[in-house]
Amino acid sequence: MESAPRNIEVKPLSSSTMLITWEPPETPNGQVTGYKVYYTTNPNQPEASWDSQMETNDMTTISELTPHAIYTIRVQAFTSMGAGPLSNPVQVKAQQGVPSQPSNFRATDVGETAVTLQWSPPTHAGTNIVHYELYWNDTYANEQHHQRIPNTETYTLSSLYPDTLYYFWLSARSQRGEGATTPPIPVRTKQYGK
Repeated sequence: MESAPRNIEVKPLSSSTMLITWEPPETPNGQVTGYKVYYTTNPNQPEASWDSQMETNDMTTISELTPHAIYTIRVQAFTSMGAGPLSNPVQVKAQQGVPSQPSNFRATDVGETAVTLQWSPPTHAGTNIVHYELYWNDTYANEQHHQRIPNTETYTLSSLYPDTLYYFWLSARSQRGEGATTPPIPVRTKQYGK
């Protein structure tokens, strides 16, 4: 019995764009060659009349959505044997006001135990930004950290290990929730006495 794609997650990126991710079927009938993502605001219509797009990997963004509309999303895997069953439907509201990701995120000053980060606010902030969420992991203790930081465009993080590679990423949060994160940037702290 072949199974459908599972664990479908939808994350609003802006009022008109959503990121959809899923996991491959547990028991596909042959090698998965691609996926078809169906979405509609009228789930009573047959799937053939829904909007759809083909993808080769297990994520996609759909855009030009109607803000505040409720979308129903289903994903179907294709294998060398043809189309598999559709996933269970997931419903999500196209959200107004979740910020897009901050841009131009970079380290402007790197010391032995401190790093100064700078960024530009999201182009689509929706409602006003309340604060930012800063994430980082260090390759020394291999722990992920998270800190809420005020609504600013530069921040110095201290108490870091010297001569250690860190990855930092950042998201903005508005009253309506946390927006998309920036891609992680690598920063290596300086050695002591250099």
